[in-house]
Amino acid sequence: MIKRTFEELRSTVFGAAEIREEEGVLCFSKTTAEQTEAWRRAAEWIVPNVLATTGIRLDFHTDSPEAAVETAGGSKYEVLVDGLLTHQFRLGEGNRRFSFSLPEGEHRVTIVLPSHGEGGRIRSVETAEGASFRPHTHREKILFLGDSITQGWNSVYDSLSFAWQVTLARDADSVIQGIGGAFFLPESVTDFGLKPDTVIAAWGTNDFSFFRSAEVLSEKAEETFRRIGSIYGDARIYAVTPTWRRDEKTDRPMGSFALCRETVRAAAERQGIAVIDGYALYPHCDEFMADDVHPNDLGFGQYAANLTRMIWG
Repeated sequence: MIKRTFEELRSTVFGAAEIREEEGVLCFSKTTAEQTEAWRRAAEWIVPNVLATTGIRLDFHTDSPEAAVETAGGSKYEVLVDGLLTHQFRLGEGNRRFSFSLPEGEHRVTIVLPSHGEGGRIRSVETAEGASFRPHTHREKILFLGDSITQGWNSVYDSLSFAWQVTLARDADSVIQGIGGAFFLPESVTDFGLKPDTVIAAWGTNDFSFFRSAEVLSEKAEETFRRIGSIYGDARIYAVTPTWRRDEKTDRPMGSFALCRETVRAAAERQGIAVIDGYALYPHCDEFMADDVHPNDLGFGQYAANLTRMIWG
């Protein structure tokens, strides 16, 4: 087995807004330093979710019969072979390495970094000596913006979250800036060099409790959508209104959840952004929920399938 060079590894990294090398380790971020600082100023408690390596992966083709990965942080890694989930590894202190076998011939391998908790970091990737190793070429680019549902909160398998499933279905080079606890924050939307074909923005559930009035929510939502349109005007942009939650009948200081959903819809439409009804994405049944707010893996599957159908047909 031989270690692939950092130059080779960098060419296979997708989903990262920033990549850096620190003391022989590749480190990744789904947000830029500017975006992270914007969230830090708004709510210090949210920073750990900003720093999670949601959606970041190594995506390559190889004919090696096996591969080994040494990490330097993060606890849950997954491996997909030709787009199919084959392994999940739970790591901890003293156990930072995992390996797996591959079928004969050349195959696409996707190493999924942790979507939650401590960010994933890579010390090395090994393949058989002489094995092929080339980055995957995707057919389109997607930017996901949103809260914990976009991050895939409470999914047993990170790669079964809705954003991940849409990414795989579309064979997309995506950046998944899903941040648990996030709300409409205009200054968090910045141009970091990605030129997406599609932008999917899904905030609102946390805003229901975070903002004290529908008027404030309307202002923040409209300014956020305005920034998205200004930066990503060449892309198709979709706003997903807040999805069904089991406690939808419990009002907050700003009013009802129905008012929250309508406020988000109206703000998006005023900025000329297409709206997707979040209530139409998964069944309103306990069996599809991990808790009062977040879908489980089954619910995420329905979310992804319906969202894909609504956008791409």
